[in-house]
Amino acid sequence: MKHTPVGAALTTLAVVLLAGCGVRPTGVLDGGESAGGLTKGLRLYFVSQAGRLEGVARPGVPASRVTDPKAVIKYLLAGPVASERDAGLTTLLGDDGSYDATVDGDRVTVHIPQGALLGSPVENRNLKGQLVCSIARARAMADGNGTTRTDDVRVTIRPRADGRPGTYVCSDFLK
Repeated sequence: MKHTPVGAALTTLAVVLLAGCGVRPTGVLDGGESAGGLTKGLRLYFVSQAGRLEGVARPGVPASRVTDPKAVIKYLLAGPVASERDAGLTTLLGDDGSYDATVDGDRVTVHIPQGALLGSPVENRNLKGQLVCSIARARAMADGNGTTRTDDVRVTIRPRADGRPGTYVCSDFLK
C-alpha cells in the first residue's frame, strides 16, 4: 500500500485540528471539602401520598433545640408546613398529646397513646417510622462529636395499653 502526499497531508491536518481544539491543560483544581455527614438542622419524616416516608429539612432548628425526643415529637405533632402539605405530605401522629419519651444513651423509648396503632399495617409502620427516623436523626445530629450515626440510635415504641413494644432503627423503615 502506497502513501500519497495528499493522504499524508490530510492525516497531518486532522491530527493538528484535533489536538488544537482550544482546550488548554490545567493543573489539579481544588473543589473544596467533600460533602459528608448529616445536613445541618433538624430533619423530620412525614408520609407522602404514595405511603412512603420522606425526610424534610428544618435548617433553622439548631441541634441544641432537639436533644430531647419530646421536642421532636412536638414538631411531628405540628405536622408539615404549608408547602409540604401542598406537596402531599402528612403526619400520622394523633393530636391527643399523650406521646412521651425517655432517653438512656443511644436508646430512646417512646410511649404512644392507646389506639395510636389502630390504622392499617402500612399506616402503623409509617407512624412508627416517623417517630423512629425523626428522633434518631435528631439524636445523631445533636451528637457533639459527630460520631453517632442515625442507625446507632435504637428507638423502642411502647403502646401505653396492651400491645407489644418493638425496638427499631431508622433503616428498618426506609427500605
